[in-house]
Amino acid sequence: MDGLANIISMLDYVLDSPRKRHITGGILLSVSMLFGSLALTVITLKNEENIIEEEPEHEQEE
Repeated sequence: MDGLANIISMLDYVLDSPRKRHITGGILLSVSMLFGSLALTVITLKNEENIIEEEPEHEQEE
């Protein structure tokens, strides 16, 4: 727990001005949106691959 307390103390010292906190918040939001969009892309690509794999099976049954 001392390590976590040290990290929080360091962040409090580094982000001492509202401007620095604002910039850091913007960077964190941008990074989270980047990873969220990448995850969404991977999920949709997996769904498309499943649909493409299922289509030939339905055509062969007819």
